[in-house]
Amino acid sequence: MTALLPIVEELADCQTDAQRADWLLRVPAGVICRDSSSIRRILMETRFTTGVHAFDVEYAAINATRLPDGGLPQTVALSVQAVRAFLRDIVRKGGGQ
Repeated sequence: MTALLPIVEELADCQTDAQRADWLLRVPAGVICRDSSSIRRILMETRFTTGVHAFDVEYAAINATRLPDGGLPQTVALSVQAVRAFLRDIVRKGGGQ
């Protein structure tokens, strides 16, 4: 038994980068905030560098200062869109480890 919450254990149990990418696309933002160090550690231990980068972009977006209309600055929004496109491509291709 680990101290990880079940949703983070799912990431730890992933066997391929495609599974990890899919997890990153689906995980709630609150989990990213709450368990950031564990998530980052798992991604680094599995050498999923695209996942580490994607996690960093998502974490930065969650913590970014919002515009007066509540939206994200364009540079942040574009980074999030780009990294999610990379993750979707990994999932689509079934990227292995």
